[in-house]
Amino acid sequence: MAESVAKHNRDAIPLYVSAPRRDLEAFHAQFPSNLATLICEEDIFDGQNGISLGDLYGLPGSEQQQIIKSEFWRLNLCENYLVLDSDCVFIRDFYKSDFLANGNIPYSVIHEGRSFLQPVARFGPKRARSDFLKDRRAVMKVIEREGLVYDFGYAPFIWSRRVWEDLTVKFLQPRGMTFLDAVKQCPSELTWYGESLLKFRSIPIWPREELFRHYHYEHQYWVDRKLGYTVDILKQDYLGIVFQSNWQTWEDFGRPTKSLLSRFVRAAKRILKRIRFELSLLRG
Repeated sequence: MAESVAKHNRDAIPLYVSAPRRDLEAFHAQFPSNLATLICEEDIFDGQNGISLGDLYGLPGSEQQQIIKSEFWRLNLCENYLVLDSDCVFIRDFYKSDFLANGNIPYSVIHEGRSFLQPVARFGPKRARSDFLKDRRAVMKVIEREGLVYDFGYAPFIWSRRVWEDLTVKFLQPRGMTFLDAVKQCPSELTWYGESLLKFRSIPIWPREELFRHYHYEHQYWVDRKLGYTVDILKQDYLGIVFQSNWQTWEDFGRPTKSLLSRFVRAAKRILKRIRFELSLLRG
């Protein structure tokens, strides 16, 4: 991820990587100072947000990272920020204008999730659509919005501190809540951001679709390969590609019927193919 940013970052937008204090030394060993600025994630929680580190680290890792990146705005390092997950890879040059619509107003990623819902309707997993709707409708109910179910992702996200601040001041604080409480209630940080944007209109809405081609499941990747979608084609419309790091296609269609050895060999071949393709992206 960081190397692809360095390669394609034409406006020299600063890259920050957060890590727990106990891991900073290991991160420093891997990240040259010209590649990223390392910050201690504990510094994000300085008492202003009412979240204790004990409560934070008592949550599952998936919920911890939602809170950490959503509270990044409190460091006052920027007005708007692009949130990259570790499996995001840029495939073409990018500029501030890819993320800012008018002056300092960021684009808002807002769509109906069809690029996700259609493939899972065909290939599975069967629970994906219901999980998608459940997560988003839960926040809609709390925010008290009716109507279409929108999707506000996936990574990378373009976020404005003004949206997070309005959610905090106008919604969470009057209810005696922190963002940690919000995530415990409805664990979908992108939906909290998007629904807050629609409710409070903290910034003008300049809509954009997903910035990256996102392969949530492995079958999406192989369908694209079969149809001949190369990196050169994808980068006409996408800034990058995300290969989900938790691909588990063998669970998509029910219990496996092949032997453990057969499944292991199949998984090993799949991993090697993915590594070769990702290396070709980085070299290209």
